Amino acid sequence: MKNVIAFAGLVSLAAACSSPSPAPSGTDAGGTTPGGNVTADDLALARGCPASTGPGTDHASTLSADETWSPSGNPHRVPNNLSIEATLTLDPCTVVLVGKQVTINVGNSPKAGRIVAKGAVDVAADGTVSARPVTFDAADAASPWAQLFVSATGTAELSVVALKNSGDIVVGEAGALRVGGIAGGTNNGEVTKSTKLDRVLVEASRSFGINFDAWGTATDDSAKVWVRGSGSDKYPYPVRVEPGIAGTIPKELVTSGNKREAVLMNTSKAFMRDDTLRNIGIPYRQRGAMYVNSGVDGKTTTLTIEAGVTVAFEKEVGSGIYIGTSSTRQGVLVAAGTAEAPITFTSANETKAAGDWMSLYFKNTPTSGNKISHAKIEYAGGDSTTSGFGCGPQDANNDSAIFIQGQGADEAGPDSVFVDNTSFDHTAGATVIVSGWYGDGPNFATGNTFGAATPACKVSQPRTKAPGDFCANRRGICWN
Repeated sequence: MKNVIAFAGLVSLAAACSSPSPAPSGTDAGGTTPGGNVTADDLALARGCPASTGPGTDHASTLSADETWSPSGNPHRVPNNLSIEATLTLDPCTVVLVGKQVTINVGNSPKAGRIVAKGAVDVAADGTVSARPVTFDAADAASPWAQLFVSATGTAELSVVALKNSGDIVVGEAGALRVGGIAGGTNNGEVTKSTKLDRVLVEASRSFGINFDAWGTATDDSAKVWVRGSGSDKYPYPVRVEPGIAGTIPKELVTSGNKREAVLMNTSKAFMRDDTLRNIGIPYRQRGAMYVNSGVDGKTTTLTIEAGVTVAFEKEVGSGIYIGTSSTRQGVLVAAGTAEAPITFTSANETKAAGDWMSLYFKNTPTSGNKISHAKIEYAGGDSTTSGFGCGPQDANNDSAIFIQGQGADEAGPDSVFVDNTSFDHTAGATVIVSGWYGDGPNFATGNTFGAATPACKVSQPRTKAPGDFCANRRGICWN
């Protein structure tokens, strides 16, 4: 892991060791120009800020009236949990030193709160960039603070900001920055877009860098975010997000030197909203099952996966993607890779083996609209806990890489093949693709490739309507 902790916990924030910046020719106070080329190091070192020389300011545990914190009061000390129930504004070069395992809460239901922390970026005539960030740091580098938590009743605007030496959570959800939404229930598919992030650095977090929790998200206009040198054995990932809001991760996310470079996806919800897994340069790590279906009847939910994305599944019973859970809560999967940038579905285990995860399970889905193209599906075929369609050995179980269930009263198959240019390997179970419908239907063996470490039956034929043995003369017979 990159050693960045040395930057944190200094009252002077390294500014005392910096030479004065050239006179600025332009100032960017939280916008995107002219100081848009600021780097993570610029935010960490705060070269444009003077050293803190005054006695500093101590703050109480509740902010109930609007306040502005400025560099003249540096360092601003928060020794105990702080509840922001009004608007707190922080000017460029403001330094906030936070006590051990202390949380700054923005909003305290039912009371609303807001934090506006806007640094600035100066650009000299010769093009030299000098950042004047707002900095949140630990009062003692050896005793990290806990978290900046934007609750469901809070809003935040963070621009040119550094969050350093935090993430030491004792109670509650982990993360140096946690963006919360409305917990529990279906929430009618709505998200809480409460937090604008624009050139924000999270450094040396002892847990997640950012945790988008309970469908709390960044705003659509959020820009560059760095997470570096963060993570622990328990919380090794720079970002954690719930399925259904992964597409709201800021587009310019840059991660480096973290315990493990991946986005953790997990949730207790058995539903999600339309979502897109964008290609952000690091894999998505799915813990447990992902359910691509709405939380209310009458809606079809679509999960789109961009070309080049890798989804790695942790080894758990039922891990994988369930596309639809009932006829009234259907799902659609669109995973369209390219020859140059295929989509990969794989195991998250360090030592991978066939059957580490279950499958892509098309359970309740329209007979058209799904697509898997230019993909790699490997180490699937774990215990599906279902049987009857494999038409092979092992009690005709449905253990496979892809299981396509029949739809409607007739349990009809899909209108056409929707898996093409896809390779399969290291598949457990009796079948690679299970045709889990009645009657005839398309042959999914066409246009796909199957590695040596796959079952002999690549694609099962669908069942017939014969009484008794529903596989009838098709038991053990495969399309390929």
